Amino acid sequence: MEEQNDLIKLKQAYAELGLPEDADREALDNRYYVLMRRARTQKMREHGEAPAGERVDEDKINAAYRFIKDYEEEQAKAAYARETYGSDPKKAARAVKRAHFFHYYKFHILGAIVLLIAIGYGIKSYVDHRHEQAELAKLPPVDVSVMFFGNYLYGDGINPDMTNVEADMLKQFPDWKRVVASLTYVPAETRSEQDMALLQKSMLVLMTDKSDLYIMDKINFEKLAPQEGLLPLDGDGFPDGVQVKSKTEKDTAERVYGVDLSGSALLKALGIQGTTEFIAGIRANAKHPDQAKAFIRHYLGDS
Repeated sequence: MEEQNDLIKLKQAYAELGLPEDADREALDNRYYVLMRRARTQKMREHGEAPAGERVDEDKINAAYRFIKDYEEEQAKAAYARETYGSDPKKAARAVKRAHFFHYYKFHILGAIVLLIAIGYGIKSYVDHRHEQAELAKLPPVDVSVMFFGNYLYGDGINPDMTNVEADMLKQFPDWKRVVASLTYVPAETRSEQDMALLQKSMLVLMTDKSDLYIMDKINFEKLAPQEGLLPLDGDGFPDGVQVKSKTEKDTAERVYGVDLSGSALLKALGIQGTTEFIAGIRANAKHPDQAKAFIRHYLGDS
């Protein structure tokens, strides 16, 4: 009876995701991420409304996805037990004891194998890193590096190829040789395990990233500016109407830490989706602060 109920729920879960019941894991994962992106996009639309046919219930999608994965995992465990130990409980118990016995004496050998694999992986990572550094050394020096940090999307994913964005930015500055652009998606709300993982990842990125210029939505600007992560821009001549001020823990006086580029047609033309808020701030210890200011002035001039 319980198995029959599970099969009914499984069929409903596949239907909720719009998948056939024989869909493989890759199709399941791809469909889940497509639906989650669609859910985020509909939340980020200006009026928060989507046509009825496009409306995605994020909670139902998460529940269906988790049910299918849990069901598949239980089925895989049961199949492994039958294949490994057989259907006879007594034989299975004896087989488990033998497996534990051999496992105990093989522990040191397995440990050595794992160690060798780890060493091999480390060597490969080192070689790959050296190769990557050699390839980067052939490129022109970076004039400015820009990161979109916030509720932004580009292309088909949250870890997009920004090559086209870099090329479009570089066209605006004929004297520059190279612009590096990246995007870190920060969910506006944490409604799923994936959202929590993405939020944690964004915090790690901030700790290690060396971009000169951050372009943020309002929520993330208000989080970053008080932490003394941005360069004060008082006296740099930016118009009062676009200055975005904040206070830090050490400096209680309001100072300019951002410039609102939300009205820039050039910036919107880059194809960055999601929120329409674009607040530019320069990292406190940016390597190219002058170029970052020139970038802001150029895109501000088109507002």
